[in-house]
Amino acid sequence: MTSNPASAAETARSPRVSSPQTVAGRVLVRARERGVALAFGVHGANIEDVYASADDAGMPVIVAKHEFAAGAMADGVARLTGTPGMVLTTSGGGAMNVIPALAEAYDSRVPVLAVIGAPPTALTGHGAFQDMLVPPDTIDLRQLLHAVTGATAVVTHPEELDGALDEAFATLSRDRPFALVIPKDVQAQPVPVVHGLECAGQRRSRPEVADGGDDIGDGLSSLAATLVDAAEAGQPICIWVGEEVSRTRSGAHVVAIAECLGATLVASPGGADAVEAVDRHAGVTGVMGHPSAREAIAGSAHCVAIGVRMTATDRAGSDKDLEATDLVHIGMYPPRFDCASVCVDSLPDALDVLERELLSRRSAPFARADVAVRSSRTGESTVTVTHVDTPAIRGKSHLSTPEIMTVINDELPAAAAIFADAGNVGAAAVHHLTPVQTGRFTVALGMGGMGYAIAAAIGVALARTSSRTVVIAGDGAFFMHGMEMHTAVEYGADVTLIVLNNNAHGMCVTRESRYFPDTEVRNRFRSTDIAGGLAAMFAELDVRHPATVDELRGDCAELFATRGPNCIVVDCHSDEVPPFLPFL
Repeated sequence: MTSNPASAAETARSPRVSSPQTVAGRVLVRARERGVALAFGVHGANIEDVYASADDAGMPVIVAKHEFAAGAMADGVARLTGTPGMVLTTSGGGAMNVIPALAEAYDSRVPVLAVIGAPPTALTGHGAFQDMLVPPDTIDLRQLLHAVTGATAVVTHPEELDGALDEAFATLSRDRPFALVIPKDVQAQPVPVVHGLECAGQRRSRPEVADGGDDIGDGLSSLAATLVDAAEAGQPICIWVGEEVSRTRSGAHVVAIAECLGATLVASPGGADAVEAVDRHAGVTGVMGHPSAREAIAGSAHCVAIGVRMTATDRAGSDKDLEATDLVHIGMYPPRFDCASVCVDSLPDALDVLERELLSRRSAPFARADVAVRSSRTGESTVTVTHVDTPAIRGKSHLSTPEIMTVINDELPAAAAIFADAGNVGAAAVHHLTPVQTGRFTVALGMGGMGYAIAAAIGVALARTSSRTVVIAGDGAFFMHGMEMHTAVEYGADVTLIVLNNNAHGMCVTRESRYFPDTEVRNRFRSTDIAGGLAAMFAELDVRHPATVDELRGDCAELFATRGPNCIVVDCHSDEVPPFLPFL
């Protein structure tokens, strides 16, 4: 087993650079100076010069099994560390495979730098294998990348590189992915070393709003006055937190603001880990959330959406209530729902200003309005199981997802990073888990790509060694990208993969039975022994297959406390209806 590369990332050595550097080496050195500590990718002929430069540049590189997974690994690291992720892919199928990962990063506002190789320039336009740069004769790679990145650059001469990297870092500082395409021969060409070169866009600009002298300061001051007046009048206030609060770790500011106003807290799925489950927290909004959260919004006279973009997934079931309340948005990105908005460059700075404005107007906290607060993470779940006698499920012992999630929640280490995949698993995790603020909880809802969570969790586990990473995925996601467990084993990642195996695309089974009851069910699989298969493939991988709640509890307690990769496979039922608003 290869040692965990995180040690190399954490004690990144000074790059051994010669003069002149190659283009490939310069890319890695400047990325390292920008804060990238670990790169992910899949090797190939047209990117091999970048890989060959990795040691001299002091950049550890993880070789994944699929380019989408490598991109998801880079995405996951960027979300949890606050520094850009980096993915290295070759041309042709490699470039095409990374497109979905960049699409997720683009929609979720995650800074990922994709470095993509291309055939040598002398062969471009002359029938080179995997040529993608001469449309319409070839696929238009520039246009493809343009659709899923903040910007794209093709470097055809060494002197173009630093300008392209300046643009890349400026784009990444705006939380957009950037694609850098470099032909193979250009990668190997020398580029002069420029000592003391600054990386443009290295830090996000932060507005000076503390003095209240600009539009943002005035907007926050006006909002504070409105909220204090409302609280003094006894009007209920709801604060809705989102993913920007989670990523910037601004939960303490939000809790202080809520306590000052006596406000009830709710969270979007992306902000489920933004604040601890304090007694004023009414749960998660949206399609996978809690009735109590929807009731809190419905019962409020004023709703302040902080760092939540209010997508359809975030607000499902609450549109009419949001239209009826006094809704104001504060965030780094514009909302996807029509309302008054204060757009800021730094959410922590803006919340610091708002908190001080509130405290200057009111020295003692207001009492919280009488709004229903979620008292139990499982009490509101609707679980319906119709036992169907099919070969895929006959004679099996199944646990319900509320049972599974309750055990996982109880046994999770305090600082664990938790990833949940799409579908039934994501809905159950959002609904039933209570993440601890010191850890992180991520369910990627930008593109909702199955298998993202498996790869992202492995990437995060390789980038940090302070605590365990836990990923919860269904068997459908496992069949797509579960073989990245090979990467976890290869590099000794501290990750636990929990597979909920219902031998189906479970949410699709529910949709078929609800909306197309007279058609053939197409989304049940033949029964598969995932635990046995993984154990047979990887002798050093500790794989458990608990059949009871007590066995699951014991396995979670033991495996969460160990080092290296391990896996738990739990059988559940394909006819269990997930806590998904359209089904309830």
